Amino acid sequence: MWLITITASIISFVSSYFLTPLIIKFSSSRGFVGIDIHKPERPKVPTLGGIAVTLGMILGALLLLPLYPIQVSTFLLTVIIGALTGFIDDFKQLSGYPKMLITVIASLPLFIAGYLFPSMIKLGRPVVPVLGKLRLTIIYWLLLPLAIAVPSNAVNMLEVFNGVMPITCGIASASLLVSSIILNSEIGVVLSLILLGSLLGYLPYNKYPAKVFSGNVGSYAVGAAIGALSIISGLEFEMIVVLLPHIFNALLIILSVGGIKERRSIKVRPIIVKPDGLLVANSDSRAPLTLTRTILAFSGPLTELEVIKVITMLEAWSAVLSLLSSLLKVTSI
Repeated sequence: MWLITITASIISFVSSYFLTPLIIKFSSSRGFVGIDIHKPERPKVPTLGGIAVTLGMILGALLLLPLYPIQVSTFLLTVIIGALTGFIDDFKQLSGYPKMLITVIASLPLFIAGYLFPSMIKLGRPVVPVLGKLRLTIIYWLLLPLAIAVPSNAVNMLEVFNGVMPITCGIASASLLVSSIILNSEIGVVLSLILLGSLLGYLPYNKYPAKVFSGNVGSYAVGAAIGALSIISGLEFEMIVVLLPHIFNALLIILSVGGIKERRSIKVRPIIVKPDGLLVANSDSRAPLTLTRTILAFSGPLTELEVIKVITMLEAWSAVLSLLSSLLKVTSI
């Protein structure tokens, strides 16, 4: 089993690594490019790189489908719906609430699998450090859609700098991998390795300075993957903790703009890019609050690379806290 699992992770890595240059070439030839707004020269960068990440996860997971048919198929369907949501948004530019609704639909595979195969997909009994196993028969099912919608949208909202998505989500998936080992969750190890392999294969192309952007297709697929693997593996609490920077950023934005709004509809940018490349917090009261704007308000001007390092450090600390929560769980079970 371990040999097949490692092989599946390698397939995810290799697929993502070799498919990304093809996506870059395709995006460039078809004019699918975005503006790198945090650089003074505002270079055009090919987008849709998230397709390679998604395909990497799919190809790696297919190898494990015969071993874990219910769990892996549920994971794959959730990821595919998340990716399709992002793909539609990349071309149709959905507004905030319709986009949120579609990401809620991505939780349907979990609902169906949990109802039909309760011994395989165990829902309603999350384990919380110190408190132990909770019995949330009704509330859990009502909150389940948020387990996919929140990480999908939160990952999307924080993906504004080169490499931030694969770096932070890679750290998150590595943390969930270790948590799965601590808590003896075999399926958690399997799914975390698949996600981690695909993200590592993609990182060399998306890191600063980015050769490709993920597009919404990538951030929604990865966010859905984190949500799905956490639910399937019983790591709901760890997911919340490890995504604290993403969730904090999303809450700041939603509260400051008065609801869920499409990024493109916000006219005043939270960050100002100076001619020398330094980033500063926008003092305009109409600018939305974000994690980055908060960081810059306290630190003063930083380069893009310095901002990326700060966000990486925050994610690393969240990963440590998530792992500590898993260790506390061991004494609670």
